[in-house]
Amino acid sequence: RGLLFAQYIGGSVASAMVNMTQPLTMTFPWLSQYGGVASAAKQMTAAMKDQGKKLTGDSKLDAALHRAEEDGTVSPQEVHQLMQQSQGRGALQSGDGTVAGDALAKANNALSKLGLAWGKLFGVAEQFNRRVTFIAAYRTAIAQGIANPDAFARKAIAETQGVYNKGNKPAWARGAVGSTLFTFKQYSIAYIEMLSRMAKNGPEGKKAALLAL
Repeated sequence: RGLLFAQYIGGSVASAMVNMTQPLTMTFPWLSQYGGVASAAKQMTAAMKDQGKKLTGDSKLDAALHRAEEDGTVSPQEVHQLMQQSQGRGALQSGDGTVAGDALAKANNALSKLGLAWGKLFGVAEQFNRRVTFIAAYRTAIAQGIANPDAFARKAIAETQGVYNKGNKPAWARGAVGSTLFTFKQYSIAYIEMLSRMAKNGPEGKKAALLAL
C-alpha cells in the first residue's frame, strides 16, 4: 500500500491539486443543506481565506480548531507520527554505536526524510481540506443556530473528508491482501454514501445531492 501511495499520489502536484477540490465537490454541497447554496458558498469562501491563518478572529473557533488538530480530526497524519514515536517506531533512528549500526540508521533516516518529503504535498492538501471544512462548518452551525458547533464541524469532516481506518472497511478488506486490493477505494465509497445520506435527508438533502453531482 505504501508503494501504491508513493507511485500514484506521493510527489504528485497534480494529485495534490485534485485532492484540494474535495471541499468544493463534497463539503460545499453537504453544507448547502444548512442554509442554502448562497450561505454555503459564502462560508466556504471565507474559510478558504482563513484556513492558513494562525488565528481566525473567533476565539471559540480557534480553540475548537486547536482541539481538532491535537486529536487528529484536522491533522490525522501528525497523530499517526506521534503514535509511531511513542511505540518506538519513529521515522528517525539513532543507531547503536557500531559502524554498521550507525550507517544503517543514517541510511534509514535519509530514506525516511525522502518519504516524508514525497508525501508532503498530499499531507498539505489533506490538511487544507480538513481545515476549510472545519471552519466553514463551525461558522455554518453558528449562523444556523445549530447546537454544539464543534460537534457539527467534526461531523462535517467525517461526512465529507471520510473516515479512513480499518473499522470503516468491509470485513474482507481488513487483511493484508484485501486491504491492498481496497487501496484508494474508501474515497469512492465515502462519496457514494454521502450522496445517499443527503438524498434521504428531505428536500434540502435532495438538492444538495444534485448539487454534488
